[in-house]
Amino acid sequence: MPVIVVSGEEEFEVARRVAELKQKLLDPAWAQINFVRLESPSLVDVIDAAHSLPFGAGNKVILIERCDFFTKRRAAKGGDGEGAEKVSASTKEKQIAELSQALSVVAKETYLIFACPYNFDSTLKLSKSVEKHATIETFAKERFYLGESNSRLATWCRKEAHRYNVTIDDDAIQYLLDSFEADLRSVAQEIKKAATFILPRERITLADVVEMSPQHSHVFVLAEQWITGNTASALKSLKELLSRQSGLPVIATLQTMLGKWVYMKALCESFNSALPHAPGVTRRELPFPELVRKVAQHMNQKYTLVVEKDLRRIRSQSLESLVKKRTELTRLENLVKTGQMPEAHALEALILLK
Repeated sequence: MPVIVVSGEEEFEVARRVAELKQKLLDPAWAQINFVRLESPSLVDVIDAAHSLPFGAGNKVILIERCDFFTKRRAAKGGDGEGAEKVSASTKEKQIAELSQALSVVAKETYLIFACPYNFDSTLKLSKSVEKHATIETFAKERFYLGESNSRLATWCRKEAHRYNVTIDDDAIQYLLDSFEADLRSVAQEIKKAATFILPRERITLADVVEMSPQHSHVFVLAEQWITGNTASALKSLKELLSRQSGLPVIATLQTMLGKWVYMKALCESFNSALPHAPGVTRRELPFPELVRKVAQHMNQKYTLVVEKDLRRIRSQSLESLVKKRTELTRLENLVKTGQMPEAHALEALILLK
């Protein structure tokens, strides 16, 4: 079909797919003439564009960029495109019918590509109308939780490595996903760099990605130094980290990690307290490998190595101390967001908390 809707909140994949379509469909010799970009147009603009024909050889590609036709967010703007005046319901219905008619007769050499940075909402009238004449390609953003494996994202990373004729180890994948919080654009760039870095080898290891992008591990190094009581090193890491970025992402990451650690410690306490013991006998504890296995199983964590590393980090911490740290971090975060305390002071206060 000459009408293609590329939609989804995974912006990197949407942009990559649009670039692939442009390269595939456009004749380089005529690309400057036969490529048209419309950003946030009205329905009338799209209807007019749908009737256009290519000039010379090859196809004509009309890219409707940052299109919001197929999301309920559009309704919040109260108009038919950014900056457009609000149209009546009857006019909108007429425009939808006209667009459907225009899309049904698009010339086979003319391609309309709707690039939508939102998930495609098939319940909308406009979506249903366009869906009859278009190929819908969706790229929804995958949910990701720091420190937890995600099979879909791991598969994506392996395919990305395959683009450069290399493979990538599971622990290297987890490192990159954690370091960039599953930002696929950044992860793709690091895999591309690593694929060149390891030549003539064909396998990317954890050591390779750590050597290639050590700065991205600083927040995790900071968290480990802090939670294990290495205060001096943690303060040094914090200073270096804040020289590169704002403190709010650091606070957000620590919130996520503390939340996970509190949950894991509570699971450990629960599993140990459930063990049978006789009166007067000191409470028993599960062997560490068994504890790791049970916690990983309860959290649906495929890679027990991740769980083992976290449990070792918090081994000397009690559940009460972890809860206290998270409570204090929440208080400090509120002070930062309300302008009562600078980011650096808040993070330093957290690290110095006993």
